[in-house]
Amino acid sequence: MSRLSALHHVSQEIAEAITAALAIEVEIIDDTLTIVAGTGRYKEKIGQQEEEGDIESGYTYSLVLRTGKAYIIEDARNDPVYDARESELAEVCCPIFLDRQVIGLIGLVAFNEQQRDLLLQNKENLLLFLKRMAFLLASKVSEKKIATELTIIVETIRDGIIAVDRDGTITSSNQMAEKLIGKPRTELIGKKLVSFWPDSPVMDVIESGVECRDREEIYRNHTGKPMHVFTTICPILHGDEKAGTGNGRAAFGAVVSFRDMADVRRMVYDMTEKREDASFLEIIGKSKSIREVVDQGEKISQSNSTVLITGESGTGKGLFARSIHSASPRKNRPFIAVNCGAIPDSLLESELFGYESGAFTGARKTGKAGKFELANGGTIFLDEIGDLPLHLQVKLLHVLQSREIERVGGTTVFPVDVRVIAATNRNLERMIQDGEFREDLYFRLNVIPIHIPPLRERREDIPILLEYALRKYVQMFDKQITWFDDATLDLLTSYHWPGNIRELENVVEYAVNIENSQVITMQSVPIRLRRIQEAQMTEGAPLTLKKQLDAVEKGLIENCLNRTGYSVEGKTKAAHLLGISESTLYRRIRELNIDKKGQR
Repeated sequence: MSRLSALHHVSQEIAEAITAALAIEVEIIDDTLTIVAGTGRYKEKIGQQEEEGDIESGYTYSLVLRTGKAYIIEDARNDPVYDARESELAEVCCPIFLDRQVIGLIGLVAFNEQQRDLLLQNKENLLLFLKRMAFLLASKVSEKKIATELTIIVETIRDGIIAVDRDGTITSSNQMAEKLIGKPRTELIGKKLVSFWPDSPVMDVIESGVECRDREEIYRNHTGKPMHVFTTICPILHGDEKAGTGNGRAAFGAVVSFRDMADVRRMVYDMTEKREDASFLEIIGKSKSIREVVDQGEKISQSNSTVLITGESGTGKGLFARSIHSASPRKNRPFIAVNCGAIPDSLLESELFGYESGAFTGARKTGKAGKFELANGGTIFLDEIGDLPLHLQVKLLHVLQSREIERVGGTTVFPVDVRVIAATNRNLERMIQDGEFREDLYFRLNVIPIHIPPLRERREDIPILLEYALRKYVQMFDKQITWFDDATLDLLTSYHWPGNIRELENVVEYAVNIENSQVITMQSVPIRLRRIQEAQMTEGAPLTLKKQLDAVEKGLIENCLNRTGYSVEGKTKAAHLLGISESTLYRRIRELNIDKKGQR
């Protein structure tokens, strides 16, 4: 009998404690590759050998036992040294040392994507956790000593842990549970869990023996403040029973693990939505107007005041907003961007403020957090704020005034600590006069106004931006282009750029794709710009703004008609895509002399 086999009961308790804390299956192997303890499917395999019991197999477990090195397997199916036989996805594997000899190992195994994400996001911490557990198992101390060490580990994890007996009475809790609930454990132990959490399903779990996993719950603490937690409740069953079987036999009790929802959302944000930080250094230009705006942005980044960024489409309002956030004390918290003009009105309210279960047809049973909740502690960027419907302007005004939100279909009020940065390319003051935008909301948003000048007002920056865009796309497409020829450079620097920086980058990207020589020539720029140059050569003088606009509009209409067709139906569709009436489209086709010959 191996040394670990002699400690089977202790090993099994440790395996179950790890699973209760982390909700991931565990197996403990001795130095003969025999499973001496395990949870889930491994519990049924106790006594069997992994890797055919061959210590020279060359697979992960034999390597751990022979080398004494820990292994983190990120892709079990494709790892050459991992013997995946049961659809394992990932594993953290840690050796167990006693007197400098490897006497076994502990494996933390992921069988689904959720468990795999948890392992990979926390692999270093989990490996440290397993090393501590391995030390406990190898120490051969008394049951009291092991229990004490286990308690220390439970106290250090980020989740709140509460244990209850078969009556739902709290028997133990850790420090994080005290912190999240807001009461010392002396006031928790001996009390019914439902006295703190009235709607908790803990008694259903105890009576059914079926765990309740990943449940979003909202309660109020003793001060009346909402407590928003993410909970998992695991029943404590007889040693020969499996959790989740639902055999109708009551459990001895349950272990409740829970985490602050804000902490969960930050983790999800970091895993799925977090983007690289922006910087004011990315705002290209040396003109006085743009440097003044950048200087203003750097100064106001340290405050929490609301910012309203105005400027034409394509001037870089989103980059500017992200740069403010990245330079602020909130830089390590979420930056959530919402385009108010891109989301249908019917969905925008629930997208911003979230909704409760059953709030409307098709709503998730668990409800959904809104963007303001996701941005808690950080910054929310409301782009195209001028497109916000009037009825939502009222709700946004309330959020700015009270710093709290209420989900659609809900009655609970959540405080939010969010800095608001709004942006628009529309004239909000004119919209106020036309009754399209609330004046009180405008003043709430316009605490710190920032206006980003259009490119035509800082022409000295155009060559710098052209150089930056050229380097970017030459590297991206692996081209050997060095610069623009004189005629092309003259055209691009004199062009009025109605689409600003976005249009400039698109033009350069197009040209780099088309050009085959070392300099970009006129034949590689979009046709609408070539028409301007051709007209200048014909008339012998620079074009007026109206003529340049006509040339651009002609190119846009022709491009659209080339896609939809020049038939009556095609022109109807083109008018819809261009956002103009059919009569306006027909009139401009006549005025600009557009026909099928212009098709490219």
